[in-house]
This record gives sequence, C-alpha cells and structure tokens, in this order.
Amino acid sequence: MAQLKDRIENGLNDVRILILGAQVLIGGGFRMIFEPEFPHLPYATQIAQLCGLGLMVFGLGLLLFPAAFHQIAERGEETFRIQKLTSAALDYGLLPFAVGLAVGIFTVAQKFAGNSAAWGSAISLGAFALIFWYGIAYLNSRSSRKDMAEKNERQNEDEKQHEGTPLTDKIKQVLTETRMVLPGTQALLGFQVVIFLMQDFDRLPEALKWIHFGSLVAVSISAVLLIAPAAFHRIAEHGEDSERFHRVASGFMLSAMFFLGIGVAGDFDLVTYKITKSSALALWISGILLLFFYGLWFAYPGWKRWSEAKAHSR
Repeated sequence: MAQLKDRIENGLNDVRILILGAQVLIGGGFRMIFEPEFPHLPYATQIAQLCGLGLMVFGLGLLLFPAAFHQIAERGEETFRIQKLTSAALDYGLLPFAVGLAVGIFTVAQKFAGNSAAWGSAISLGAFALIFWYGIAYLNSRSSRKDMAEKNERQNEDEKQHEGTPLTDKIKQVLTETRMVLPGTQALLGFQVVIFLMQDFDRLPEALKWIHFGSLVAVSISAVLLIAPAAFHRIAEHGEDSERFHRVASGFMLSAMFFLGIGVAGDFDLVTYKITKSSALALWISGILLLFFYGLWFAYPGWKRWSEAKAHSR
C-alpha cells in the first residue's frame, strides 16, 4: 500500500491534470459568449451555455478546495483527511465539466447541423465523458473493495502514530498546489486581454467595462503571486528548503486564490449580463459565486483550524 505522502502527492497531481483540462473549457466558454455569432444563437442555447459555464466554474472551485484546506486547516501537514478530501474533489469536481463539455458541443453542432444533430452530439459526448471519467473507474473499483477494510484499519493506526510531515514534503506539496491554481489564472488571462478588442465589448455599459478591467487586474495579481514562490525559492533561499519558504509560498498561493476569486466572479458578472441584459441578476449571481469561492476556500478551512485548535487547548 502506498504511503500517505505518496497518496496525497498523487491526488494533487491528479487534480492538476483535471485543472489543465478545465482551463481550456472555461477559457473557451468565456470567449464564446463574446464571439460575433453568439447573439444569433437561440436564446435558450445562450442560457444553456451560461449555465454550462457556471457549472464548470463551480467545478473549478471544488478542484481548488483541497489546496486551500491543506494550507489553512492542516497547516501543510500530511493527514488522511486531506487525502480523502482530494479524492472527493476528484469525484465530484469532474461532473460539472462533463455537463459543460456537452453544452459546448451542443452549441457548436446546433449552429451548422440543427437541433437533432446537436442533441445527439451533446448526449453522446456527455455519456462518453461520464463513462470514461466515472463508469470504468467505478466498475474497476469493485475489485478492490475487499481490501478497503484492512486499509482503513492500517490508516487509523498510522494516523495515531503520525508525528508530522517533513519540511521537504510540505514544500513539494505547496508547490504542487501552486501549480494547481495557476491554470485557472491562465484560463482567464487570455480571455480577458482579447475581449477588449471585440466589438461586443464596446457595447457594454461603462460600469461593466470597469468591472472587467478590475477583474483583469485581479487575475494579473493572482498570476504574479503564483509565480513569486519560484523566484523567492531561487533568490532568497538559494533553492534550499526552509520553514520561512513554506510560509511564504503558502501565503502567496492563498493570496493568489483570493484575487482569482474576484477575477472569476467579475467576469462571470460580465457574461451573465451579456446574455440576460439584467445588471441586478448578473451582480446577484456573481456575488453568490464569490461567496461560494471564499466560503469553500477560506471560511470553512479557517473554521476547521480554529475549532480544532480550540478543542486541543482544552
């Protein structure tokens, strides 16, 4: 059986793979709404595209959750809870992308092949994704159920004997988690720069243009913060591992997620208004999205850390 640190590292690497794929779908989804032909699509299709994009952004929030929880609630330590949490994020975070992928192919197919081909393509591709992402995995998981009880017993015994995570492993994990967050920033930056040159952008209200500019600044700050640990590690620490570098890298990553949440919510406000023409609805939905991000990434892990520290002090 793989050691705990290897299972955590493998889980984080799995999440990285998913986010690398997610950035393409999310970036394409944002840009599609500002393409010249998009307003000519049926309104129901436009709403479906917005909902599909919203689901993928929701899925991105789930995929980034373990990184924030690991640094805030677990203080970078290797625990069975973070390993289980990463597995849960992988299990549930993929589902919104299957739906978003199906909606995207529906939009494209409807444009040149009609409704029948669009529905057939969307259902087929969605089913294909679900089979390969969930079906095959769950069918093969049955063969390993006999070993689960024994593994759980070993895990409980190991957790009792766990005395802390070596510094080198903590630094490897925080750098892996930083690389997890970076693709989400990449997904937005390309869209945010190009959109300024699109005709539909000039037709937006002035306030929304400034919101988009603020989102661009927020995501740019996020990108700078995510790159900063590598420079700090090389320049300040000469490539050596230290507690200071772990604290700095963790702080940079969490700060980058704070600004990334603002950028995603701001641009989702933009695309929601583009389709619904309702400033109030767009602001309301983007506000809920921002609260979801901050609640999942910061409030819940912070509460868990505080409650456990309080319990240990008694």
